[in-house]
Amino acid sequence: MSRGRIYYGLGVFFGLLLLSWVFFLLSFLRRARFFHPTGVVYSAMAYPAPGLASVMGVEVAERLSGCALVRFSGGLFKQHGREVKTDSLGLGLRFHGQPGPCTTNAPGGQDLFLVSFHSFGAIAQDIKATNRDDYLANTYWAITPYEVKGLGRVSLRIIASGAGARGLSRDERLEDAVRSGAATLRLEMAPWGTDDYQPLTEVRLDSQVELEDELRLTPHAAGRGLRPIGFLQGLRVFPYAASHLARRLCQGTPRRSLGSGIQLPLPEPRASQRMNVNVPPAFSSRSEGRERVVG
Repeated sequence: MSRGRIYYGLGVFFGLLLLSWVFFLLSFLRRARFFHPTGVVYSAMAYPAPGLASVMGVEVAERLSGCALVRFSGGLFKQHGREVKTDSLGLGLRFHGQPGPCTTNAPGGQDLFLVSFHSFGAIAQDIKATNRDDYLANTYWAITPYEVKGLGRVSLRIIASGAGARGLSRDERLEDAVRSGAATLRLEMAPWGTDDYQPLTEVRLDSQVELEDELRLTPHAAGRGLRPIGFLQGLRVFPYAASHLARRLCQGTPRRSLGSGIQLPLPEPRASQRMNVNVPPAFSSRSEGRERVVG
């Protein structure tokens, strides 16, 4: 067993012992997630990024390909955009490959958690630099490592397309960008401790789905080859589960979660979105020029 997995186990233990009840209580009082309390969820399609440099990278990208869910959210506050002067943003992904969205972790699923700051040491600076009014105008980082067989420890980040669509709020800007076909994300991977990021997967957002209350992303879901390791990765396993339980109790009788065998009908795509799903998305030159790497 690697040192990273040992630290992960220690994190799980201390998270259960010290933090689970805190997250449960605060989520129950808040009637929402403790971190990233409110957000929006979109269905998406993932493709291997062109120009992958390693065979192992190609294998991981192929496993991530297919249907996905993407959740955008604020960091600490419930407000949507302009009411909050300073906040981080969060981005959660579920690569599930099911024909319809699934709100719980299905066998073989992969969940990723990213935020708009690249380390705890730079959190104050990066939060100030976060564009809280536009989800697509930021870079998102997985601030804890993952392990890939054959590659070892890696770090992940997502470069958003920076579409900058018009709208009164960040939710409206995102919706307008999706409607115009300009909302894409690029997942990149680098050896842990380096900045040698290489494109791994392109994710194209398709349409909004009403799964904000039901969606449960789980830190230990690693069915596509990206295994969470390290103390901080393990630390959030039970607190996240406790937060979910508190929200279910607040809602009374919970609605049935959508597992791998239950499908939710998706909205009919607009004419501009009826494209060949086998053709990977491409960042336009306009969008590339708007990319901003936080930190």
